[in-house]
Amino acid sequence: MNNFLLSKKIHRLLVLLISALILVMATSGLLLKYPDFVSRSLSFIDLGLLRYIHNRLSPWFGGILTLMALTGLIMYFYPVYARRKIATQRKESDKQT
Repeated sequence: MNNFLLSKKIHRLLVLLISALILVMATSGLLLKYPDFVSRSLSFIDLGLLRYIHNRLSPWFGGILTLMALTGLIMYFYPVYARRKIATQRKESDKQT
């Protein structure tokens, strides 16, 4: 399996993971931003536990986002690399004939 297809599979998995983490991080971030609303309307939510979950997930979020960016860059630049490789192979074969 070449690098492009492997990157595509990994990227697809990371997109699913980051989508789930975005939902959790956005919800917890909004609830932490407005603690007065949470204490009045959503009193069953423990802000300490919410802060703990948000802090524990943030390194995973950053790591997955970084890996997703790297696989995206590989998929973006791989066709350029492949075209150049084919062009240099053609030039070399033309020189030999």
